[in-house]
Amino acid sequence: MQPAGGGTSMRIHGRVSESNRESGFTLLEVMIALAILGVGLLSIAVAQLSAIKVSGRSKYLQQAMFLAREQMDDIEALPLGSPLLQTAAVTDDPANPIQASSDPDDQTRFTRSVTVTPNSPSAGLAQVSVTVVWTNQQGGPRQVQLNSVKRMN
Repeated sequence: MQPAGGGTSMRIHGRVSESNRESGFTLLEVMIALAILGVGLLSIAVAQLSAIKVSGRSKYLQQAMFLAREQMDDIEALPLGSPLLQTAAVTDDPANPIQASSDPDDQTRFTRSVTVTPNSPSAGLAQVSVTVVWTNQQGGPRQVQLNSVKRMN
C-alpha cells in the first residue's frame, strides 16, 4: 500500500527502516576525534621544543670540548723539556674570550685555562688540565675539563 502522493513509506510498523537510516559521524564523534588529534599534536610540539633545547646545549658543549681538545693537542705536541712543562703555571686569559661560533648573533664566549703541575703524579711527568668555561643561556656557568699526563724530559 502506497501513501497518497506516490512516496514510499519510511516507517514499517513504527520503526525506522535500516536501509533508510543516514550514515555518517555524529557531532560527538567528531569532537572526540578532534580532541584526540589535538592531544597528539600538542605532544609532538612539546617534544620538538625539548629537542631544540637539548640541541642548543649540546652545541655549546661540543664547541667547548673542541676548544679544550685543541689546546690539549697543542700541549701534547710540545717537545720534551719544554719550559711550559717545567714550572707550575696556570695560564688563563679571561680578558680575551673566544667566540667559537661564526654566527654574529651568538654572543656565547668561552674562556680557556691551562694548569700544569710538574713532577705529578711522579717525577719526570707533568699533570696538565685544560678547562673551558662559558655561560649558558640561563646565565649559569658551565665548564668542561680535560686532564692528561705528559713526560717532561
